[in-house]
Amino acid sequence: MAQAGHKVTGRVMDTNNELLIGVNVMEVGTTNGTVTDINGTYTIHITSEDAVLRFSYIGFKETDIQIGRQGIIDVFLKEETEALDEVVVIGYGTQKKISVTGAVSNAEIKSLQSVPAASLSNALGGTIPGIITRQSSGEPGFDGAALYIRGMATLNTGSNFTSPLVLVDGVERDINVVNVQEIESFTILKDASATAVYGVQGANGVILITTKKGIQGKPKVTYRGEYATLQGVRFPQYIEAYEFATLMNEASFNSRLSSLPWSSDDIQKFKDGSDPYLYPNVNWINEVFKKDTWQTTHNLNVSGGNEVARYYINLGYIGKDGLYREDKSHDWETNGGKFRRYNLRSNIDVNVTRELSVELGLATTIQNRSYQGTSAGAIWSAIRQTSPLIYPVRNPDGSIAGGGTTAYLIGNPYGLATQSGYTQMYIGNNQGNLSARWDLSKLVTSGLSVSGKFAFDHYYKNEVARRVDFEVKQVTSRNEDGDYVYRTWREQGTMGYKVDIQDSSYSMYWEGALNYARRFGFHDVAAMLLLNRKEYKNLTAGNSIDNLPNRHQGLVGRFSYNYGNRYLGEFNFGYNGSEQFPKGNRYGFFPSLSLGWVVSSEEFWNPAVVNNLKLRGSAGKVGSDLVSGDRFLYVTAVNTNAVGYWYGSGQTWLSGIEEKKFGVGLTWETSTKYNLGLDIGLFKVFSLQIDAFKERRENILLKRAQLPALIGLVPHGTPYGNVGIVDNKGFDTAIELKNTTSYGLTYSLRGNFTFARNKIVEDDTPTPAEPYQQTRGTSLTQAFALVAEGLFKDQQEIDNWAKSEFQTTIIPGDIKYKDMNEDGVINEKDRVFIGHPQIPEIMFGFGGGLAYKQFDLSMQFSGVANRSTFLTQEGMYPFSLEYPNYNVLREYYDKRWVPGADNSRAKYPTVIAANNVHNNRNSTIYMRDASYVKLQNAEIGYTLPEHWIKRVQIAGIRIFVNGTNLLTFDKLKIIDPEQNISDAYPLQRTINFGTQINF
Repeated sequence: MAQAGHKVTGRVMDTNNELLIGVNVMEVGTTNGTVTDINGTYTIHITSEDAVLRFSYIGFKETDIQIGRQGIIDVFLKEETEALDEVVVIGYGTQKKISVTGAVSNAEIKSLQSVPAASLSNALGGTIPGIITRQSSGEPGFDGAALYIRGMATLNTGSNFTSPLVLVDGVERDINVVNVQEIESFTILKDASATAVYGVQGANGVILITTKKGIQGKPKVTYRGEYATLQGVRFPQYIEAYEFATLMNEASFNSRLSSLPWSSDDIQKFKDGSDPYLYPNVNWINEVFKKDTWQTTHNLNVSGGNEVARYYINLGYIGKDGLYREDKSHDWETNGGKFRRYNLRSNIDVNVTRELSVELGLATTIQNRSYQGTSAGAIWSAIRQTSPLIYPVRNPDGSIAGGGTTAYLIGNPYGLATQSGYTQMYIGNNQGNLSARWDLSKLVTSGLSVSGKFAFDHYYKNEVARRVDFEVKQVTSRNEDGDYVYRTWREQGTMGYKVDIQDSSYSMYWEGALNYARRFGFHDVAAMLLLNRKEYKNLTAGNSIDNLPNRHQGLVGRFSYNYGNRYLGEFNFGYNGSEQFPKGNRYGFFPSLSLGWVVSSEEFWNPAVVNNLKLRGSAGKVGSDLVSGDRFLYVTAVNTNAVGYWYGSGQTWLSGIEEKKFGVGLTWETSTKYNLGLDIGLFKVFSLQIDAFKERRENILLKRAQLPALIGLVPHGTPYGNVGIVDNKGFDTAIELKNTTSYGLTYSLRGNFTFARNKIVEDDTPTPAEPYQQTRGTSLTQAFALVAEGLFKDQQEIDNWAKSEFQTTIIPGDIKYKDMNEDGVINEKDRVFIGHPQIPEIMFGFGGGLAYKQFDLSMQFSGVANRSTFLTQEGMYPFSLEYPNYNVLREYYDKRWVPGADNSRAKYPTVIAANNVHNNRNSTIYMRDASYVKLQNAEIGYTLPEHWIKRVQIAGIRIFVNGTNLLTFDKLKIIDPEQNISDAYPLQRTINFGTQINF
């Protein structure tokens, strides 16, 4: 037993015998404490009998020592590998989490693996702070979600210009062909401190994916197999034939036509189906689509190795069918949109010597797809344009039905989906990485190393179309014997052959780096200098310019400083070049600086409650060279085959010459970013990360909009200019509670929230006559629409309202638009920017998990807010193409204004027997809130007890059931809130059954 006043001294080290500086040494139950000095030594005078000393240090496990009569106690602290000392992947390297000062977030790989999605991007929504996603299609092979890191900040709003840079094992690659079972880590870099090293490619943020490597030990084999059923959700609901006939009569009445097209007897025949060929009632959605389909996924991997060499090999397969129906009488198979993908990856690490290591990574992805001879867009267009009464699916003799007006003679949606032949697509992607690292600690100085990497990727895509014109016949009447009379509109054709797509390319990447990392007492310093170059070439380009190699190259640098895990600083830069710009403007310097203070590492801090508190801040500049249009924008070009004229008495045709492209001096978009961050840990079970950001994107590359036509460059030769400016700001946060109770229950709760709002500062558009139509100050993708103030009740109200220039005749039930400029006229000058953007400003997620003994359960919700969509589509605009065509959505039919009825709850305008150009346009009457909350995925699993399987030499078996897109809570109802009404393929709900066996 120790006596009060007894002195205890000693050293504190890690398991590698490295002295630890600044370790907290506390006498348990008192306020008596000290910290280790620069030599890792402590001295303390205890104040109580039976004293216990507690040693705590950020990133290490807390250790309690009973003093007894000891006077000298050396302590070895073990690293807390799951806490703050975990390694985080950053640009061109890794870093301990405690020393990270930039805005970096990681995905939990286990959560991603619980989502049975063929495209990795569909597993990300609501799981990581700072990322916003939107999936607009569920078609196999085309179902990847759009990704935005901290929203959008460029006026070039296409996905090619707003998507983040995705690097797989350090090389730019497609995120949606990565097999989630092969992923070791998934990191997003959000601020300038994290992305400046990528220079002209870092403005939209960066996603870093590293794949698994072998671990030293005996071979481990894992098999994971899954089978899922997929149900289409939120199919469009169209009206029936008798309702369509009623609507035609209503339109004729409103248009004051001399007669109605359908009698009451006709409408009854449509309704009761007594004459299905002359009075058909077709639900084209049910005829073209199945309600469900299937998907299966299999992965088999083996890993292991020794001190010299380690290996990881995985073979993966995913197969799924689409929702289109098939005609089994044909000898071709499309499987409703068949998708098959095969993945093979091999990662090998070899220690050639103690100082030299080599890594070889090889991967191949093969995709086989089969689709209808008619594209999904064309099939959906036919569904929207073909009414339920125009013709049946098939005629009595089994032929495909057609008829009606010229535009719809051969547009039978079922025929297009099942009788038009097929297309087969093959996509091959081969990838290879070779890297080496040489530790020069013994040869030159401790902590110095050099490394290099070479990568080569080859991509090939081929699509062959075997299309056929199917026979189209129309039942026109019955003859005297009661037999149907046919008219043939098209004879059966023969199967054709055409290569629709032949695309091949390669990319090469080189890098060489000099790295230095060393500790001097309290001081940890690290530095990196890296040279890189990337080359991409389109091997099947249609012209010589596009066939030229596309190159980026540059110099990257980093210097970081860490004082005792308390004061952190980091300077990054990218000096990068792009061939898109002229000499003198090709290279740019993109610096960033970040600082951090780990308050909880201070001597005065008591980590008993707040075990981690870190403040972070960064500022820097990154860039983008992405722009629509031709390559080499600084080069002037002419079109020698422009519109010409017939000259002379012989009327000889001479082609004209015009400016095709007017070259000007351009440079890259620059994005200046600021970030403030806070990391908090409580009781070692709760963590909070919050970041606020601000960004200004300048020099945005746009086609000039203010050039007058008289200078002769508009529209074909309109030059680009660095004229756009956009501001973007917001915050993102993540919160997590994770704990294990004394009786073995492990539970976790987590949530994240992202808010990003942009504002156009300058877009080079001319100043409009009406100030409220100014684009400056609005948000990207915000709608420009008329403001509806209801529907006209009667003629008197119409007479007392502003006159419409869209249409001369306005009737009760038409839309009543607000006269924004109060000039007494409704026209284009009354449109305003209104609602939220199409890309949500807010995305969030929350969920949790439980594990007890052999059972585990997890759930993940995701949602968005501040997103508007418009129900502006053919089905909401009756007869907008031509009377009496276009299918009509039930949403419109049930809520329309009806002459003579109680219209107090009518939401949509009345109908006429023509395209109502007054009503059928973008207005707030069709604007809807597209916010939602989804039960995005849930999983329940059971791991068989070890003693059940030990005899059969199996290390573990887990069976599980999971699902995605399980529940949706929203106000929209008629379509999935992630989609717009014009999107052409429904999303699906997935119920997935699987097992994982470890040998």
